[in-house]
Amino acid sequence: MRLKTSLFGMLAAAGVLAAGGAAAEYPERPVTLVIGYPAGGGTDIQSRALVPYLEKYLGTSVVVENREGAGGLIGATYIANAKPDGYTIGALNFPSMYSPIVQGNASYKEDAFTPLANQIGGDLALTVNKVSPIKTAREFVEAAKANPVVVGVTGIGHPSQITALLFEDAAGVKLNFVPFNGGGPARLAMLGNHVTLGFMNLNEVFADNRSGALRVLATSGTERSPLSPDVPTFKEAGYDVQFSLLAGFGAPKGLPADVEAKLVDAFQKALKDPDYLADAKKRELTTLPLTQAEFADALKKGNANLAELWKSKPWTK
Repeated sequence: MRLKTSLFGMLAAAGVLAAGGAAAEYPERPVTLVIGYPAGGGTDIQSRALVPYLEKYLGTSVVVENREGAGGLIGATYIANAKPDGYTIGALNFPSMYSPIVQGNASYKEDAFTPLANQIGGDLALTVNKVSPIKTAREFVEAAKANPVVVGVTGIGHPSQITALLFEDAAGVKLNFVPFNGGGPARLAMLGNHVTLGFMNLNEVFADNRSGALRVLATSGTERSPLSPDVPTFKEAGYDVQFSLLAGFGAPKGLPADVEAKLVDAFQKALKDPDYLADAKKRELTTLPLTQAEFADALKKGNANLAELWKSKPWTK
């Protein structure tokens, strides 16, 4: 009897320990932030800028892991298939990570991600190398109508290519695309004059425009960007093109409710942190903080528009 009692006590104690372990407060260990684009690109730079403040409010270290390739598809797939325990989160960009769904070559669906918060909004920019004789969007259109032109874009289905497709319709031209594996490689190709013309993320080329290494001819916002106040919008240049990217964060679907709430709260506090805002201003990041609900709604509407565009102008075969 004594042996049975002792054994029962041991099992009960083990059960208490197991329950205590299961109930440990999240997070118990470092969180991995997956970025599906190369180091040094816009997504990488802006995400890393937020990391110290996310660590502050999450209460643990956040380890950045670049899983680049296939224009962001490799990283997106990894995030979608990760265990939904809160220890793997990722950069969640629109439209780059959602266009493969429309194209039909993604193994994940739109609902594979839990949006957490948006960090950045950004315009796209018609850009030329400094050696190009083209000085305006109008001159670009004239050149494209006279001869076939090749333009670099940051990736298939990326915001730069989507903007270029909208511009094709607005300007009545046909463009030939050279896709790169993200904004960083595309920018380097333009700086090296491997491609003379391109549609780029303004966040990544505004400094080159100021230095004269590259020349931005027009931007895709509803108004001129503070990053390039002397550059007209496409609409000002005579072309009805408006498009902006979103760059935020998400996690695999199926997060425990308490973990999701902790992540959402930490992101919102980090995005409002005065030191982060000062740092973002210094870096000239085009901040667009959206709540979880606002970000999810923007993604839903954006994806519906993306699907409609695909019907009339599929961007890949």
